[in-house]
Amino acid sequence: MADAIIPPDIYLTLVGMPSGTYGLSYDVSTPATENDLPRGWNSRRAETYRQIALYLDRGHFTRLQKSDWIRENTDAITTYYTMLMLRTIPPPGKLQSTVKGLKMHKIESHYYDISQDIRLGGRYATTLEGPTPSALVPANMPSVEPPDDFLLPRYTRRSDAASNAANWKV
Repeated sequence: MADAIIPPDIYLTLVGMPSGTYGLSYDVSTPATENDLPRGWNSRRAETYRQIALYLDRGHFTRLQKSDWIRENTDAITTYYTMLMLRTIPPPGKLQSTVKGLKMHKIESHYYDISQDIRLGGRYATTLEGPTPSALVPANMPSVEPPDDFLLPRYTRRSDAASNAANWKV
């Protein structure tokens, strides 16, 4: 996994933000999740949301709506780092190739949007972390086809397209 070191400029901004209630919101692309290879993961959308929910529950966040969560009595660094750690939900690389938006906000109106940074090719997703559907990999990202005997990532449904190594990049 690419390092999750928060750059100094962002760190200094976060340190200066007051403690209190922070929220997280996200938007995951349904086509990139559910479409068959090579344009998607051939996976059920519900499983992606379940994995995110499990992680946020463990991080003491409370769900407000389907993709809106809050945590009271916390700080900006903890909330920001929680967003970064969502990259670890299984299978590796899935969130980075399907996320449309990932934002944190201080309930009093502070707002930090890392959508571009966490997407493939962004600050926190500079390399592929596992097999990724080829059409979801930006052209400028270094990648190769996996070997023919690769294993399908967790939660990816079997199909002719999903079983074809040419539809994946690593």
